[in-house]
Amino acid sequence: MKRINPRNIVLNFILMMAFWLILSGYFDLFHISLGVLSVGSVLWFNSKLRRYVFFPDNVLVKTNFSILRFFYFIIFLVWEIITSSMRIAYLIIHPQMPIKTGLIKFKTNLPNMVSKVILGNSISITPGTVTLHIEGDDFLVHSLTNETDEAHIDHSLAVEVAKLYKTEVERVVCDEVIIDSEEDL
Repeated sequence: MKRINPRNIVLNFILMMAFWLILSGYFDLFHISLGVLSVGSVLWFNSKLRRYVFFPDNVLVKTNFSILRFFYFIIFLVWEIITSSMRIAYLIIHPQMPIKTGLIKFKTNLPNMVSKVILGNSISITPGTVTLHIEGDDFLVHSLTNETDEAHIDHSLAVEVAKLYKTEVERVVCDEVIIDSEEDL
């Protein structure tokens, strides 16, 4: 079991409370007290989960997470979502609907499981792709387009996740295979 850092609890409380205030849009005593109650209960329910180490590779890896780089990553991810939405809208309204679904299997060289989960979630919230499975360094992603010339998996997204952890970004994604049939799976 690992020890909980009080600084992390305070930071989580501040971030969740800011998120609550932004989404509610009300700044009166009633709504702020509801936010404090909600955020406090979420932190209390999750306090037992935070004590356990679920991914043993994270214990040995020194986290060099860059907060400033994270803000750039959010802007980059929003841009990727917008451009991917345009691509998917084009595919849907195109008269021939050139949608050719497929599975893409690839490996990553990301430093820990948290970075892999960030990449998997970033792929999933980008329209047209869904991360189906992450095991070790292997990813399995469903894509609406499976042509090799299409940007079905944007490698720049994986590079940006690697930059979040200040790791070498020479070759983050490798061994990419497009699976068209059940036999290839």
